[in-house]
Amino acid sequence: MNNSLEYNFKGIIPVPAKALKGKKIFVASFFLLAGLIIYDIIAYIALIVEGFDIAEAFGRFGFLPFSYIFFNSAIAFWMYNYIAPILAVFVVTVGIISIAQIDFETLRGNPFFSGRQAISYGFSRIRRLFLSWTAVLIFILFIALLGVIVGLIARIPYIGEILYSVFFFFPNFIVALFAVLIIIILILSVLIMPVAVSADRVGESFQSILETFLTFTRQPIRWILYTAYSLIAAKVAAFVFAWVSFMAILFLHCITWLGGGDKITGIIASGVKHLPIDSGIVAFMTNIFPGINFGFDLSSLPPGGTDSIAGYIMTVSLFLIFLIICGYALSVIATGQAYAYAVIKKMRDDHKITDEKPLFYEEEWVNPPIDEDKNKNDI
Repeated sequence: MNNSLEYNFKGIIPVPAKALKGKKIFVASFFLLAGLIIYDIIAYIALIVEGFDIAEAFGRFGFLPFSYIFFNSAIAFWMYNYIAPILAVFVVTVGIISIAQIDFETLRGNPFFSGRQAISYGFSRIRRLFLSWTAVLIFILFIALLGVIVGLIARIPYIGEILYSVFFFFPNFIVALFAVLIIIILILSVLIMPVAVSADRVGESFQSILETFLTFTRQPIRWILYTAYSLIAAKVAAFVFAWVSFMAILFLHCITWLGGGDKITGIIASGVKHLPIDSGIVAFMTNIFPGINFGFDLSSLPPGGTDSIAGYIMTVSLFLIFLIICGYALSVIATGQAYAYAVIKKMRDDHKITDEKPLFYEEEWVNPPIDEDKNKNDI
């Protein structure tokens, strides 16, 4: 099995093709759907706490309640604007762990690592990912607490102001500068940390934190370039995938219409009716880049439609198409981060992922070797 990797930018270029695998798109779609479900549950609980009627709220927002809403309740405000999106992003990062492990196992020479195993592996690393981020956050809060104490010292009459001024540059400013760097890395670790957790064979949170910081601080320009490429590639690849999927829907409509007539048009129209095809998310998916007027229009899909069981089932089918398109985009991003991590680790520590042994594969003999000495004794 050829598990070679060029440890430079040439190894990053084929990321969109490497991400176009059924099991990786399945894993990405699974975690995107899980994140959306968690987001919807918490968001609608927040709307209920605020006093919204659940039926009216669902009719207004549907499955994508991303609109700006003014909340009178502080609990509802925090649930809708912070808890729901943070938990949804956390679930998606677990998906990045799973996708990255598929790439790492492939690079180690195990192409048989399945999507089910990847999902199970992602779940097994949830605690480690949570502890890694929690440790970094606690450290930032500790620095913030020290800042509060320094501020209290400045309240001491006369001497407090002098002490604050004397120690403003060192150590206060230096510590604050270090804290800002940690905050920036914490934000960027949404992409880096899951891959570091996935690649860690030891299973220690500290090791994941260390790898995250070293990846960014030792090779920041290289990581930024690789990440920018993977994000751009994800957008372009997802746009192409979306266009091909759209053409496939139109083609399917045309050939089935020859047999089913207007009944086919009505079924598809009933499914389209319940989808937010005029939303900003759909517009983002159907246009190659924001600000560039180059894309396709979903208005070619049959309009109208009625409420029916077949229509709701068709809505689910069309939603699954949108889901796998987004899943492919996430697969490109996660694959790009996995390959970027492998390349940067080789340049940083001269360590090759391709030299590691697979975690989930042991070579088995179809016909085990015969022990000749044992056979002679039996004779």
